[in-house]
Amino acid sequence: MRLLLSITASIFLCMPAICAQTTDSITSIEIVDLQTTPTEEVKEKQFYEGGPLSHLNVSVGVSTLGLGLEAATPLNSYFKLRAGINYMGYTTKDFDISLDDGNDYLTQAIGYVPDYRMKGKLNFTNGHVLVDFHPVKKGIFHLTTGFYIGANKLKANGYLIDNNGDRASLIPGEDWPILDFDGYELNIDNGDLNAELTLGQTIKPYVGLGFGRAISKSRVSFKFEMGAMYQGDYTLKQNGKEVELIETDFGNFEDIDDYKKILRWWPMLNFQLTYRIF
Repeated sequence: MRLLLSITASIFLCMPAICAQTTDSITSIEIVDLQTTPTEEVKEKQFYEGGPLSHLNVSVGVSTLGLGLEAATPLNSYFKLRAGINYMGYTTKDFDISLDDGNDYLTQAIGYVPDYRMKGKLNFTNGHVLVDFHPVKKGIFHLTTGFYIGANKLKANGYLIDNNGDRASLIPGEDWPILDFDGYELNIDNGDLNAELTLGQTIKPYVGLGFGRAISKSRVSFKFEMGAMYQGDYTLKQNGKEVELIETDFGNFEDIDDYKKILRWWPMLNFQLTYRIF
């Protein structure tokens, strides 16, 4: 009987300690569970602080370099890396360009100053590697720098016309004169004038600014950018050969300086629809 009472008393005395240990274990488990479940604030912080390949966005867009396809990934909280390709192929309608005749060669050969009726064919193919800098980690404003790689070509095919729009013809006994395009020698072939412009160098630096994020927290987003791509000086060819530079004091093509500015500094407007893969 005494033994039974001793055992019963021992059980009652130990029960508080057992309960305390059990409570401590449960509390510890609950704390661990709370710590392993990140809050929305933590998730957002982790998203904007991701490194290379922590996220991947793809985008399609349209710009002054044509249609574009692009992939983007963060480098860190402020810099985002973008790489892609652009393509534009376009053939213009016929249009007329007025010619000057500072040396009177055209007037002597055909009796008047003709116009040049031409059709242009554009072929722009460029890859690009760009980096966006966001001054504010979560902001949509960004500065962009990088470069485009590719060949931008413009083929011009046309012929000289009179005031009625008919083909120009030579005065008997005269030869077709040489035209001056910004100091380059252009040959007229029986009234036809064809040439090919390669607009700038293969590697072309770019700077721009825009609104939107290449790496967006939402699944789908929009992005707009404007800037300028420096192409450099163009090269001019006829029949596959580079045209000679004659550097005369006159020119046969009006407003050539305005065209040169666009050819050297290509304006960029770019609108993109982006999709976050992960």
